Amino acid sequence: MNRNEEWEQLKTEYHAVRIPEEGIERIQNAVRRAEMDKKRIQRTKRIRNFGIGAAAAAALVILPNTNQDIAYAMGSLPVIGGLFRVVTVREYTHDDGHNTANVDIPMIVPEDTGTTESAPESGAVAQVNKSVEEYTEELITQFERDMQNEGYLGLDVSYETITDTPDWFTLKITGLMVQASGYEFHRYYNIDRRADSVMQLKDLFPEGADYITPISAEIRKQMREQMKADTAMYFLDDPDMEDSFETIKENQNYYLDADGNLFIAFDEYEVGPGYIGSPVFAIPSEVTETIRKGGAQ
Repeated sequence: MNRNEEWEQLKTEYHAVRIPEEGIERIQNAVRRAEMDKKRIQRTKRIRNFGIGAAAAAALVILPNTNQDIAYAMGSLPVIGGLFRVVTVREYTHDDGHNTANVDIPMIVPEDTGTTESAPESGAVAQVNKSVEEYTEELITQFERDMQNEGYLGLDVSYETITDTPDWFTLKITGLMVQASGYEFHRYYNIDRRADSVMQLKDLFPEGADYITPISAEIRKQMREQMKADTAMYFLDDPDMEDSFETIKENQNYYLDADGNLFIAFDEYEVGPGYIGSPVFAIPSEVTETIRKGGAQ
């Protein structure tokens, strides 16, 4: 079995993990959380905190080719919208027999051409393209730095369209880092097509509106309901744990579906042990209807 086959098998085994059978004692989850996940959280925080640039436009950065293959793939990928589509502008691959990386780097381009030469040089699309390029470059740089350490290291980065309507577009970047254990993380890029604007969570609400309190309260409510039903375990109501969940971040990962419903997303290990994956919470409209901007609904 070659390294690529081993990597694919590792990914398959990782994604095959399921929630333990009903009846496992809560104390087992608490032990797992205290002894394993807290350590992993500290190790993975540097990945979660990677910056997402806000610059408007820039040329594609070419990474140095040092003992790795960098393939360029301009793609006949499915159209993802009436105005533009996403193509894989570059594929970064690395396999030295010990460390493996497969990174698909996307770019949003006009639907009628599908070429990078006609990609917008300003506006929301250009801003997202720049941010995605910077983010994936940071992941690759971190991979190249960490693979100098002993032990197997794997990085897999892909993308998908979450929402695509005449008014709203969401691109999701998914990363999987494997180093002794797996860690999955995500970034969501939201574009209000009507305003030609990249929308962070705070932009859905009027300036000064307190959206963090009601959304956080709703998430804690859902967490407690799931824990009571033994369907999940979260880092919640634990004063002895540094990362016990209290509130969302100002610009927490989120997306809107085709109907404008709000979903709050967390990375793996961010609010719970690894077996729950990367949880997403649907926020009922009544939670924010009095403070949501009318144009964002």
